[in-house]
This record gives sequence, structure tokens and C-alpha cells, in this order.
Amino acid sequence: MGSLFGAAGAGLTGYKMNKCIGAIEEFEFLPLSSGKHLHLTIAVTGWLCGGKFSSFQAPWSSLGECGEQYCLVWESRFLRDLGSAMASLLDGLVGMVAQEALKYTILSGIVTALTWPAGLLAAASVIDHPWCVCLSRSAEVGKHLAQVLQSRRQGKRPVSLIGFSLGARVIYYCLQELANDKGSEGMVEDVVLLGAPVDGSEKAWERISRVVAGKIVNGYCRGDWLLGFLYRGSAAQMSVAGLQPVELNDQRVINVDLSSVVKGHLDYMKQMDTILVAVGMPTREAPGASASFGPLNSELTFFIYSEPVCVPLVLLVVPPPPPPP
Repeated sequence: MGSLFGAAGAGLTGYKMNKCIGAIEEFEFLPLSSGKHLHLTIAVTGWLCGGKFSSFQAPWSSLGECGEQYCLVWESRFLRDLGSAMASLLDGLVGMVAQEALKYTILSGIVTALTWPAGLLAAASVIDHPWCVCLSRSAEVGKHLAQVLQSRRQGKRPVSLIGFSLGARVIYYCLQELANDKGSEGMVEDVVLLGAPVDGSEKAWERISRVVAGKIVNGYCRGDWLLGFLYRGSAAQMSVAGLQPVELNDQRVINVDLSSVVKGHLDYMKQMDTILVAVGMPTREAPGASASFGPLNSELTFFIYSEPVCVPLVLLVVPPPPPPP
């Protein structure tokens, strides 16, 4: 029984770094549920901000209590800096909307700005540095998470992983690291990546799929202009999973277009209740969650352009036609 639940039954609760490991300053697990269960889920938050969402646990308050659940606490100092930078950038955009406009086009499934407003480019330094710092640290944290899982702190139980934004990037690099070890195949049960700032190429996802026994969900939003802006220098060279479906001939890979829910990158935190339902995750009966809200069909989502605006695009979801009589 000890080997099933982890050493001396401590599992992940007892794990905390006693000293910095490489570039990592902070890494520990906080419980989201009580008791021991045969299935374990780890949720990874993508950034921190003030108010309601100031903690790592806050975005996951509506996760259904099915199995043992933890959230990963990582690099909070840098994630708060990033959250503040994103809030400052968006606050600055409010006064920019009436004066300047973004002109978007859909190119190979990626939202590309033909003309970024001069004011937005001038403010880029506010967010570019904290974003780049967190990109680097999330990769290192992901590799360390893989080492923790390989050490079987969780025992021999199946583990599912869910994360948004940079939290999804942590999971992606965890899977990449696990893929280096043939003994890690099937170690992870299910994976849900939301707004992931990672390579969405077929080659990359074929590699991470080797260590996942169940489904791999890619929740994306084509109109996520902030994620597109952050990748403005590299999106043409690399497909970004958080902006488009992943093309992989594997029935376990499920692409979910969240464009009707996610109007901007910050909505991955604010609309998590609804997003969890959309990607098929069990939830509590929490405000904002709807049991009748089903998975979105990317083939039925169309972008409607009128006057170019500097805010997330207006979306229209067209229902499928009724069956012929």
C-alpha cells in the first residue's frame, strides 16, 4: 500500500524544495482536496494577480472532487510580476482603443497583426521582460516536475495534469522531459493544456504523446491577441498551440476551440469555471459553471470583422443545421 500512495503515505504533500535547484527558487504542492484516492490530479497556474486570483489555488476552486488534487506552487515572485505587467498593459490599452486599431488576419490558423499600434509596441517593454523570464523558468520547473513524478513521490497511481498559459508550458516541458526516459511511457493519465505558449507542431506533440496513456486536450483561442503579441517575433516560424489546433493523427489528441469563452488571454483565469466544463473536466456546482455547456466545435466557429479594434475579436458561434427530414 505504501508503494501505491508514495513513501510513508506522504505523497506530494510532503514535498518541498529545501534549497534552490538550478534556476528554480520555489516548488511545492498544495492540496486542493482532502483524503487519499487512487487517482491524482495536479493543476498548474499560469500567473498570479491581485484580488480574487492572488493564490495558486484560486483558479481551480470549481474542480470537481474526484480523486486527490494538488496545485503546484512555483516561482510566485516572477508570476506576480508577470500578472502585474499584463494588468498594466491592458489598462494602458483602454485609452488606446479610440485612437489606434489592430488589423488582424487569420494566417495558417494563427492570429497575426498586420499593424501593431505604436503605443502598444512602445509599452512592450513592460511585459516582454517578465514574460521571457517566466518562459525560461516554466521550462525548468517542468523538467523538475518530471523528476518528481519519476521518483514516484505520488506512488504508482495514475496522474493527470491540467494547466493554463505558463502553467500549461510547465506541463509541456514535464512531458518532454519524461519522453527522454523510456520507463516513463504511460506514466501520465490525461493532460489538459489551455492557452499553451508552446510549440504546436506535429513532431513536438507526437513526442509528448508517448508518455500519456489517455487523452491530451489542447484548448486554444484563435483571437487571443495578447498571446499573439507576445509571440510577434516568432509566431511565423513556430506554430503556437494556444492559438490554433494541433494537427496530429492521434485520436487521443482533442482540440477544443474556446473562442466563445476566451476573449483574451486573461480569461483563462477569469473564466476557468466555464472552461473546465468546455474541455470535459468534472466540476463542482460553482457559480459560472454550467452543466449544459458542451465542448465547442472549432468547425462551427467563425470570426466576424467589422471595424478593426484593439480588443479581442467578436465571435459568432453558428449551430449545426438540423438533420434532413
